[in-house]
Amino acid sequence: MINSILHRSITRVSHFYRKEDGVAAIEFAFIAPLLVVFLLGTTTATQSLWANGKVSQTASVLGDLISQETTEVDDASFESLMNAAPVLMEPFPVGDLKVVITAAIVCHQDPSDTTGSVPEMFVVWNRGWENGALVDGGAMPGDDLKNAPTNLSIADSDYLMKTVVTYTYEPTISQRAGHSIDMEEIAYHQPRDDRPVSYPDQEGNDDTKNCDKLLNR
Repeated sequence: MINSILHRSITRVSHFYRKEDGVAAIEFAFIAPLLVVFLLGTTTATQSLWANGKVSQTASVLGDLISQETTEVDDASFESLMNAAPVLMEPFPVGDLKVVITAAIVCHQDPSDTTGSVPEMFVVWNRGWENGALVDGGAMPGDDLKNAPTNLSIADSDYLMKTVVTYTYEPTISQRAGHSIDMEEIAYHQPRDDRPVSYPDQEGNDDTKNCDKLLNR
């Protein structure tokens, strides 16, 4: 009798052990939130990298365009060049995009030695663009160029064009939560023509374009 009872107990336990109804659903309930988080994170990262690539492209192209100017730049021609920014940033909105272009003059303490010394760079002019309109670039003629590169070999009194593009990217998935990513890209170009890129309306007096005056002020 005891054997019979033991046999029935073992049989019932074995039957219960083989009963797997709902196990897959329970496992999915545990895993699904992780899969959703992983999917959203991957999507956000991919879109962020795409937006950052657009920012880099915008800085490079706009800097290259302004460096090709062979005539004097004015507000109309500068704004015309900046109109390329929304096209370059598509499909991303440009409401939080800002472009600042600076022309700087390169000055060496010893003009005959331009390879063994780090030059000083000074702002000749700068101009900004934001929300479809021209804005102040934030620097004055004669100011030291901020974050000037130190590993470039440039002749004395040559110009360097610095293009800074900043952008606040709001991922579609998390924008309601107020999450945003600040992006910045800096591009450097030298004028294609022998002459410097001139923007008379934004330039200072002759002293702000003279290395001797700038270095000894």
